[in-house]
Amino acid sequence: MKVRNVVSNDLHHHIKSLTAILGNSSDFQVREITLTRINKKAAVLFIDEIVDSNAVQQYVIEPLLTYNLPHFTTDEELLTFMESAVIQSKNITRVEEISLATNDLLVGKTLIILEGIHTFLSTDTTKWNVRSIESPKGQRVAKGPDIGFSENRSTNVSLVRKIIKNPNVRITTKQYGTNTHTDVSVMYIENIVDKKILETIYERLQKLELDAVLEANYVEMVLTKESKSFFPLMLNTDRPDVVAGEMLEGKIAIFVDGSPYVLIAPAVLIQFFQTPEDYYIGKTGLINQRLLRCFLYFIALYIPGLYVAFMTYHANLLPVKLLLGFVSQRELVPFPTSLQVSVLMIVVIAINESSNRLQQNVAITVSIFAGIVLGQSTIESQLVEPASLVVVCITYILVSVVPIYSMRIPAATISLVFISVGAALGFYGIALISLVLLLHLSSLRSFGVPYLSPFAPLVTHDLKDSAIQLSQEEMTNDESRFLKEEMVEETDEA
Repeated sequence: MKVRNVVSNDLHHHIKSLTAILGNSSDFQVREITLTRINKKAAVLFIDEIVDSNAVQQYVIEPLLTYNLPHFTTDEELLTFMESAVIQSKNITRVEEISLATNDLLVGKTLIILEGIHTFLSTDTTKWNVRSIESPKGQRVAKGPDIGFSENRSTNVSLVRKIIKNPNVRITTKQYGTNTHTDVSVMYIENIVDKKILETIYERLQKLELDAVLEANYVEMVLTKESKSFFPLMLNTDRPDVVAGEMLEGKIAIFVDGSPYVLIAPAVLIQFFQTPEDYYIGKTGLINQRLLRCFLYFIALYIPGLYVAFMTYHANLLPVKLLLGFVSQRELVPFPTSLQVSVLMIVVIAINESSNRLQQNVAITVSIFAGIVLGQSTIESQLVEPASLVVVCITYILVSVVPIYSMRIPAATISLVFISVGAALGFYGIALISLVLLLHLSSLRSFGVPYLSPFAPLVTHDLKDSAIQLSQEEMTNDESRFLKEEMVEETDEA
């Protein structure tokens, strides 16, 4: 059935048109009533599974049946009176087109159609079944707020507004995805945000042409699609306090309905090593936790490659006792060290993937079996050297100190590259790839902001909250300054 986009005046034509568009769906409900006082028929339309049925009955249907409507000379007067005095809803809009009426039904709104009037009344009666607020899963802390985002966009926005009670907070929402019509909100603080970066994000969102937007990563891929890097150029977090803290530094938050993770832009490398505990726990002891995380992460990238290089080309540089131990192990294993370490790295990745996908009770069993039984059996069967297994385990543990999961993903790729060049060229290959990696990081831009900022180029003003933290007063009472070396439109081309 071909449906016209313009609404006609016939009540049953409206109902047939909407029924045809929705394919006679069983959850599409039509409640026809008669307004006896003015002798006019009306209909209430809604999709049963996504509306609050009690609200539809109490605030829409009952007022229409019980209110004694006076006679009006024009349809405009009747619609205005129903909006202001009859329908008891906080939000009532008028719809002139069938396509817009369909969209309202699909987001949980209720339509009121009056006989002989070409305008629909649309009232908000949405009630989605959503997960309650729980503890954050991506960034857990020992001290601090224990509230995480859920899959409901409006709930996530409210959690941030609860923290930042500032009239300068701005939020714009638009739907993306031709099939899913997913709500995406951009949130920022007007007097702090960098306007050029904000304009760039809006321009790139305008180019978002996808059939479906199911998660925040869909938006992230579009916003950073020019990047050839496997390093993340946007921060993902499921903590409201992290989003609030980043916004107070002039960053922009992007909320995607259906995703418990919020995107933050721009993002620099040092942000991925920060945790809320850096601010919630006083500076005690001699060890700077954030600096230690950075050091352990980059050490983890080099450990497998250096081990392979030592065992393949530079064994004479090792202490004699350590060398004798390694040599005695190698005599019993038929495979080269580089192959052992590479296979073990892949096995660790496979164990991690299976643990994430399986049911929790099964995942624990698999982890114990793989970590203890498989590891012990592999060594006893002389398939790998014990030292190779120790090196891979240390690497996995050190990489796990990074609080942001998206920064752990590149670690496996970089480690395998170091293993390959270490086996082929020794220390010279590792030094060469280190230079390439440094040049790559130096060339990266996140919406115009250098990825290694504030270290390269050096921005002394922002060093107060980088690898080494200053006092809370100095960090929180002074805004960050984004140093953009080039036009924002030319970013992310590394």
